[in-house]
This record gives sequence, structure tokens and C-alpha cells, in this order.
Amino acid sequence: MNICLIASTPVPPQEGIGHYVWNLSRFLLRQGHTVQIITRGSWGRTQREEREGIIIWRPTFAPVYPWHVHLHSLFVNQLISRSLSDVDVFHAHSPLPPVIKTRRPILLTVHTPMRADARSIPLRNVQALLVRLQAPVSYRVEQQLLKGATRVAAVARSVASELAEYGLKPETVAVLGNGVDTTMFSPAEVEQTAAPYVLAAGRLGLRKGFEDLIECARIVTEQISDVRFLIAGSGPLEQSLRTQIEKAGLSGRVELLGHIADRQRMAALYRGAAVFVHPAHYEGLPTVLLEAMACGRPVVATAVSGALDVVEPEENGLLTPPKDPAALAGTVARLLADPALGQRLGRAARQTIEARYSWEKVGGRYLQIYRQLLGAG
Repeated sequence: MNICLIASTPVPPQEGIGHYVWNLSRFLLRQGHTVQIITRGSWGRTQREEREGIIIWRPTFAPVYPWHVHLHSLFVNQLISRSLSDVDVFHAHSPLPPVIKTRRPILLTVHTPMRADARSIPLRNVQALLVRLQAPVSYRVEQQLLKGATRVAAVARSVASELAEYGLKPETVAVLGNGVDTTMFSPAEVEQTAAPYVLAAGRLGLRKGFEDLIECARIVTEQISDVRFLIAGSGPLEQSLRTQIEKAGLSGRVELLGHIADRQRMAALYRGAAVFVHPAHYEGLPTVLLEAMACGRPVVATAVSGALDVVEPEENGLLTPPKDPAALAGTVARLLADPALGQRLGRAARQTIEARYSWEKVGGRYLQIYRQLLGAG
């Protein structure tokens, strides 16, 4: 098959959806398929390059808000009509173009519905207000995409349920999950450092719950003197989080590592962590949570959205209520005090990922959908 994936996130990837698209593309290529990706370009002409056997198209993108969506659509659809007439299936992942003009089947994977995403963001600052104000535009774009899709998939059951707001019946949405490179992200014997650390990772943005994690760190470090908290990621809240750390007197105990592009280094950080924490207020199905579980780490996640699909309390991880730093701190402290519990949960976490969330499993489910769309399933 000749498969074209469309996304608005950068390639090579820098965050969740980008990694999803890139890793799915690599899996499809290994299965012998032709794979192309359309992503955002810049002000210049459409660019074409090839990486690892995958063709990447970057059509013109003009960041002239709020008209950028429709301007970008013109260039994307021009590219499709001129250069991609031989594609068998188009597979869109939260793309900018509201309409993909083709007679070929279109599979749309929804990672985070725009309406639910905007609703989860508290109105604490100007940035949050702008997201809320832009939400109606994003909602209309997403609604058009859903209307034009031949088939709709979601990364989690919660996402499928949220699509009812767009008029879709959850049972018609294929829940295919998120995938992990289980070779790169795998358990390994690591020498425990003198000071254990708790790890969190993700974009430092609204609804991610990192403010709660810092308050959790304040509580935990009062009880356990040698523990550190490391946060890998970058984003718009970085400076405000630094300020919160300083005001709480946690400099040296909580460290912001910035964005870590080196996936091997990220895997090593997971493996060395005593506990991995995912404190989000809302999330589709977080890649970082699955990666930590693939590395055999005990995880603590807030009981929201996609985390409920993968974390089975007391079996392969622990759940806490969202927006409750005290409860989060209590659960983290429990794991730090009971290494045997952490080891048991970590082993089960790895088994869960191997059974349901490897790219072989997730990619296989996508191939089945593609074949159904082409009438061969």
C-alpha cells in the first residue's frame, strides 16, 4: 500500500503526536509499504525530503492567525492533487486542513478532541484565555474533518466517548491505542543512585498538572530528605514553574531538564527513576506514561482520560485524583517507601505494554483498518 499520513506537528518529532506519526510510519515501512508524511512547512515553497526511506512533504505554511488553517489547506490540497494521486489511503492525525480533497479513503485518528481539551484548561492567565477563545475555530475545523473522514479512530476509550459531542456514536469509533518502541524503551539493570529521583515528562503546558507535581514535591521532600524530582520537557509554562520552584524553596530538589530530543537518553532517565509520575488534568493517551511502563517503572498517574485505559490500580500502577497534590504526594511516598511494590508494579507494567501497546500490536490494528477501507479486509 501507498499510505500518506497528515499531521500538523513537526517531523522529525518533538512531542507526543509527532512521535506517534513518525513511529507508525517506520512500522509501516518495515512491513513493506510506501509511506509519505505531509506536515507543516514555512513561508517558502513546498519542500520534499526523504528520511529513513519515508518521504516528507512540507507545504507552505503562513502563520497568519486565524486564516492560517485555510491558507495551509490550499497548499496541502494542491500538493495532493499534483503529486499524491497514487496514494491508496490518507491517514490524518490532528491536521490543520479542515478538508482533505481526495477520492481515496481517509482515516482520521483523534488524539485529543479540541472541545474537551479547551474545557480542561483553567482560566489562570492570558494564554489560557486565548486557547479558550480560539476553541470555536478549532472545533469547527475538527467537525469538518470528522464529517469528511471515511473512518474515525481514537487513541483511548475516553476520546471515543468525547466524540459524541460531535455527533459520533462511540461504538462506531475504532479505539486503536498509542504505541511504544518496546526495544528502545525496555527494562534494564541500572545502578541505583545514592539519591532516588521521581521523574515526570511532557510539554510544560496548560492542563499537564506540573504545578501540582511541584506542590507534591514540596510535601514529599519534607518527609524524605534525599529524594529529587526531575521534569523533562519544555513549553510555555517553563518560567512560571521555575518561579514556583524557587518560591517553594525547592531549588536543587526539583530540576527542569528541558526538552530531551535524544530518545536513548530519555530511556535511560526512565530506567533510573524510582517512580514515574503523570499528573495531568486531561490527556488523550500519554506517550510518556506508556514509555515509562515499557521501561518497567512503577507509575503514578492521575485518574483521567487515557490513563484509565492502561493503568490498573494496584496491578500495574497506581492512580490518584487529579488536581490533588496531597493525594499525589501520599502515593509517591508510598512507592518510595516500598521498593518491592514498585518492582512488582513495574514488571506488570512492562507486560501490559508488550501485550497491548507495542507498535507491532498498534500498527497491526491500523493495517487491518487500512485493508478494510480498501475493501480487502
